[in-house]
Amino acid sequence: MELISQEFIKPISPTPNHLIKSFEYSICDQFALSDHIPILLYYPALSDDNQQESKAINSSRLKRLKKSLSEILAHYYPLAGRLRSNNSTCVDCNDEGVPFLEAFLHNQLLEDILNNPHENYKTAKSFVPPASFESFSSSFLLLVQVTSFECGGTVVGVAPNHKILDMPSVITFLTDWATLARQDDDPNSNFMLPQLVPLAKFFPPRDNVPSVSIIAEASLTKEPCRINIYVFNPSSIANLKIKATSENITTPSRVDAVTSIVWKCLTAYSNRPSVLTYTVNLRKRVTPPMHAHHIGNFIGFAEASKQGSEKDMADMVVSLRKGLSELENKYVKRLNGNQDEAIESIQEMLRDLISLIAAGIKNDVDLYHFTSWCGFPFYDVDFGWGKPILFSSIPSKLKNVMTLIDTKDGGVKVYICLSEEDMKMLEKNTELLTYATLEASFPI
Repeated sequence: MELISQEFIKPISPTPNHLIKSFEYSICDQFALSDHIPILLYYPALSDDNQQESKAINSSRLKRLKKSLSEILAHYYPLAGRLRSNNSTCVDCNDEGVPFLEAFLHNQLLEDILNNPHENYKTAKSFVPPASFESFSSSFLLLVQVTSFECGGTVVGVAPNHKILDMPSVITFLTDWATLARQDDDPNSNFMLPQLVPLAKFFPPRDNVPSVSIIAEASLTKEPCRINIYVFNPSSIANLKIKATSENITTPSRVDAVTSIVWKCLTAYSNRPSVLTYTVNLRKRVTPPMHAHHIGNFIGFAEASKQGSEKDMADMVVSLRKGLSELENKYVKRLNGNQDEAIESIQEMLRDLISLIAAGIKNDVDLYHFTSWCGFPFYDVDFGWGKPILFSSIPSKLKNVMTLIDTKDGGVKVYICLSEEDMKMLEKNTELLTYATLEASFPI
């Protein structure tokens, strides 16, 4: 991998004075960790052109990305700013810009990467700013790297900071950026960017927000851990949905089906109680519903539980849906009240989550956390040269954390991080291997 250039892309126009230094965190942003979320979008060559023509295509793509990024940053102005100190409650919207790296991968075709999933995940770190961002300050709100191949293929690596963006906000930004980039192909386009609405307008920051330090503590382990990546194809998911169906839940989703089978297999060799927490986008659950351009972190944490003796997939799906219903009744309904009541509801939800994590640290329960990125239209992010042929990420190194993402054919890919001992048990589970294929496995 050769790093060709590094520069800062600044907004095409300065942030207006009335907005400078005024992008406050919401109370949910305060609780969020300032980690970068790596998003990798793989784009094929447009044709079987020779190397010289491929270089021209890659150069054109870079020019388009830089121009449109500068334009979109004038609208998403906080992303061109910097995080302040840990005790701050707002982003410094100083227009200093987004790090933009250009790289070139020699002696390897994009096709080689795609046809070797294990090698792909080993290489994935090099498609985002180096050393897993260690050479970059966590104060950056967005990192971008574009990696070109001799064949003309391209990987666009984007790493937004979780401190002010959840996944719904991330895909909204990427969709807007791509739409703006495509305007170069249509001079008559009158695409207008909707106004951003900071969630702090509804849920402003508070002084007594629960500490996130316990989350960091929970993620630290001296145990050797391993990441496995399993793929469920559409046919297997259809069969799992049949097994997950019951009188109570007649139409389980594919996320219900995949989550329940993985949770079942994770707990197959334990008689201890197990608790599963999972993230929920709250924008459509409040009244009136919020739109995609309500920017920030606005996710809830639902909780499902099972006793060691419970093994039936359908029962586990019922538990998942019960957790969602309890989230609605206990917390979400109160978000529709006055601001003080809404903020108290969020604080209570965060305190309850921390208590649950503490129980997991003490080994009182087998605690797992699932997050699903399924349904977000990453495969529709078209900057003007077509849609990606692959969307992926760099799996989380947090123990007992699972992430579900879409495959291009409608299947589901699951990133799982477990202790080496627990992973050995999971790998022996014949029921899991009946429905899923192990795509890659590597220690961390």
